[in-house]
Amino acid sequence: MRTMWFSLGLMMLTAVPGSAFETAWIVTTDYSSFGRLRDLGGADPWPVSADRATIPGDAVARHHAGLLYVVGRGGANLLQVYDPAADFALVREFSLGAGRNLQDIAFDSTGEAYVSCYDQAILLRVDVPNEVILATYATAAFADNDGLPETGWMRALGDRLYISCQKLDRNNWYSPTGPGQLLVFDMAAESFAAPIDLVGANPYTQIEVVAAGVAGPNLRVGCAGFFGLTDGGIETVDPAAGLSLGYDVTEAELGGDVTGFATTGARDLHVLISDASFVTSLRHYDLATDQLSVLHTGNGYVHADVVFDGGWQVFVADRTTTASGLRIFDVASGAQLTSGVLPTGLPPFMIVLPAVTDVSPVPPVAGAGDLALSAPFPNPCNPRSELMLSGKPDSRVGVSVFDLQGHRITSETVRLDAAGGAVWAFDGIDSHGRNLPAGVYRVVAQSRTGLVARSVTLVK
Repeated sequence: MRTMWFSLGLMMLTAVPGSAFETAWIVTTDYSSFGRLRDLGGADPWPVSADRATIPGDAVARHHAGLLYVVGRGGANLLQVYDPAADFALVREFSLGAGRNLQDIAFDSTGEAYVSCYDQAILLRVDVPNEVILATYATAAFADNDGLPETGWMRALGDRLYISCQKLDRNNWYSPTGPGQLLVFDMAAESFAAPIDLVGANPYTQIEVVAAGVAGPNLRVGCAGFFGLTDGGIETVDPAAGLSLGYDVTEAELGGDVTGFATTGARDLHVLISDASFVTSLRHYDLATDQLSVLHTGNGYVHADVVFDGGWQVFVADRTTTASGLRIFDVASGAQLTSGVLPTGLPPFMIVLPAVTDVSPVPPVAGAGDLALSAPFPNPCNPRSELMLSGKPDSRVGVSVFDLQGHRITSETVRLDAAGGAVWAFDGIDSHGRNLPAGVYRVVAQSRTGLVARSVTLVK
C-alpha cells in the first residue's frame, strides 16, 4: 500500500456531504437476449418496482439530465433513452453500427454524448436527439499487437474524458499485455491528449472521481490484472499531473481480483473481490489501518456491482441462482440492513444512481440536501439526549434509530414547524417500550430532499 493516502484522506474530508437518493434504477439480465429496468427506492424498505422497460441482455445504463441512457453491449450495438418521469417512455432507440460492442456513455458540458467501443478502435461522438454519429475518433494508436485497445468505462471531468484502456491479447485468452492506461480525450479540442499510464494491468472497474487538493479531483480505478492472480489493485490517478499515484491497496492485501469498488469515506473502500476459487465477496478495507473485513461471501461468482449512496448505505447486486437481488449494508458498521435479498426479477447486473457529482462524498455529519440534524446533547447520555432538526418548513421527516448491527430500534415521523425546526429526543427506549442496553446508536433522519445521520452513546 502506498504511504501518501493520509494527505489524500485529509483533503477528502473537505468534500460536501452526499445525500441518499430517492429513486435509483436496477439493470437486470437473463444472460442471453433481454434485460429489464426497475426502480429502486433509497430508504427502508427499499421498494423495488415491477419491470419498467425491456433492454438488451448485456447492457449498462447511465442517468443524465433526467433521462436513462441504456447502452446495449455485445452484439446489440444499440442506444436506448428512457424518461423515468414519463412512465418510462422510450424517447430514443437507434443503432450505433454493427460489430462495435459499445461499452459506456458519457456527456460533455453541453450534453453531447460519447460512446466507447470494445471491438473497434474508435470513440464515437453522438448527437442523441437527432440519432446521428457526428464523429469517430481513432484509438488504434493506443492498441497492443492485436490492433485493439479494449476501451471500456468512461468518466467525464471538466472538458476531459477519461477512458479505461485494458490492452488485452485476444489471441491469448484476453490476457493483459502490460499495464493499462486511461486515455485522455479533450472534448473541447476534439482530440486525444497523452494517455495516463497505470501501475496495474487490465483496468476493470468503473472510474471514480474522488476529492483531492488544490489541483482538483483525482480519479480512482481498480485493475484486475490476470484473473486468478493477485497482481492488481486499486490505484489513484492525478489527472492534472497526468500520472498514477500508485496503488491505494493491492489485490494481495485484498485477497483476490478486484471486480468492483466504492469509495465510502476518506479512509474507507467497499470492494468486490473474486478469490482464487472465483468466489466473490464484499469486503471493507480501511486505508488508515490496513484492516480488511469480509462482510458477505457468495456461493460462487455472484456479486456484480457495488455502489455507495453518498449517505450511509452500500448497495450490492447479488446474482445468486434462485436467490438473486440486492443486499444493503450499513457503511459504518458493515451490518446487512436487508433480511436476505430484495428480489429484482431477473438477476441484477448494475445499480444506476441519479447523476452523480464530481466528488465522492463522505458519510454525513451535517444536513444533506436541505435537511440538518444537530449533534445530540448531552452525548453520552443516560438515557435522554435531544437533537435539533431543521429543513423545509412544515415538511415531514422520518427519524429512525439503529444499533451498530443494523437493526432498527425505533422510528417515528416528525413534522417540522413553520420555521423549519423541531426537537427530537432519544430516550433510550425501543419501539416496544423496553430500555436499551448501553452502547452506540445511529439516529437517521430522512426527508424527501435530504438525509443525515448522527451517533449517540447511551451509558448506564
